[in-house]
This record gives sequence, structure tokens and C-alpha cells, in this order.
Amino acid sequence: MTLIVIEAVLIFVGAGIGSVLRHVISGWVGFRAGPGFPWGTLTVNLLGCFVLGFFASSMPQDRTFLFVLSGGIVGGFTTFSTLMFETANLALSGQNRRFLLNAFGSLFLGFLAFFGGVALGAFF
Repeated sequence: MTLIVIEAVLIFVGAGIGSVLRHVISGWVGFRAGPGFPWGTLTVNLLGCFVLGFFASSMPQDRTFLFVLSGGIVGGFTTFSTLMFETANLALSGQNRRFLLNAFGSLFLGFLAFFGGVALGAFF
């Protein structure tokens, strides 16, 4: 098997594990905290950012591991952490304009896209 096929299989399996972990942890935190605020989602997003940041700084030489971790387990756990990782890399590499574009573009354009979908969905 080629490396890309092996990585794809690992990402597939990892994403499944991450998705199940997201469901369990988010549900548990949401149940404990009660309704009114999405504490479960916030917890999962922050935990995913922390885990990805930890491994990115402690294992920068193992690109395959980091790729599988970010695209697989943590990627399935939360894509927010991947957004933070990629955006932080732009800042750390001195690409300030791209950093700002990705940070604010993802947030604001993401909201615009979401509400655009809501508006379009209202017609169906």
C-alpha cells in the first residue's frame, strides 16, 4: 500500500473515533451544564484546539502523525481546531495578511454562508 492510502485509512478510522468522542463528551457536558448555552460544543472545540496545539508543538518533526491526528481524530472531533491550527501557522510563519484573511474570513464569511443557507432553506 502507498503512504497516501495508509494515511487515508488512518484518517478515516481516526475521524470516526473523533466523531464518537465529540458526541459523547459534548453530550455529557451539555447534560451536566443544562440548556441555555452550547457548553458541550465549546468544550469540545477548546479541547480539540488544546490537543492539536500540544501535539503540533511537541512533535513537529513527525508530519505524518500530525497530519493523521489533525485530519483524523481531532478533525473528526472538531474542525474548529484545524481552523485554529492552520490559521496559527500562517501567523507563526509571518504571513500576517493571510492570517487575518483566514481568521476573519472564516468567521464572518462562515456566518454569512450559514445565514444564506438559512434564508434559502426558508423557501423550501
